[in-house]
Amino acid sequence: MSAIFFDMDGTLVDSEPLWLQAEVEIMAQVGCVWTAQDQIDCLGGPRAKTEKMMQDKCGNSKPDGYFGEQLDKLMVKKLESDLELIPNALELLNECRNSGLKIGLVTASGSQLMNSVLKRLPRELFDVVVSGDDVKNSKPAPDPYLLAAEKIGVEINHCLVIEDSITGVTSGLSSGAQVIGIPHLVNLPIHENLRVVRSLSDLSLSKILDWYPFLKNATV
Repeated sequence: MSAIFFDMDGTLVDSEPLWLQAEVEIMAQVGCVWTAQDQIDCLGGPRAKTEKMMQDKCGNSKPDGYFGEQLDKLMVKKLESDLELIPNALELLNECRNSGLKIGLVTASGSQLMNSVLKRLPRELFDVVVSGDDVKNSKPAPDPYLLAAEKIGVEINHCLVIEDSITGVTSGLSSGAQVIGIPHLVNLPIHENLRVVRSLSDLSLSKILDWYPFLKNATV
């Protein structure tokens, strides 16, 4: 058995501009500046990483957890009203689903934000979903992808991960999976188990199966 695991933010949904808007707005409320580079420094990471950076930039003027809670509240609103899918996301997911491949959604975002996105990406598309709340150690640790493989009942070395950030790619590679990286704002590392493409629109099921023949055994 094989599986394909998709990252969420920046890979399937164009949420990174919304994250930047939310981060800028929240920091402005406490008289601090948040830049595009600050977002890049936190890209793909768990909420705790962004929380710590915001606390550092404002001199720890707010209680622990304040920025994370504010981000979640604002992002739920933005995801429900302004979220756009990455071009080819739904088409590729449906192509994989119709072929019989097992599919997982693996994100560093918390379950509340993941569930907001799943209103646009139907939950039934995925055999398993894993949020940052489901693991003790989120990306870049391998835990999220190892948990997804365990839930489906497949060996991680029979899995393909599709990611857009250094944090996510590191998580996928360290888990033992093959990884396709779609660079978003950053350059991805060179690794024998990493194939880099320009965009999700460059991918199709036939191309993926040509690159990763072990997935063919799972298709119908």
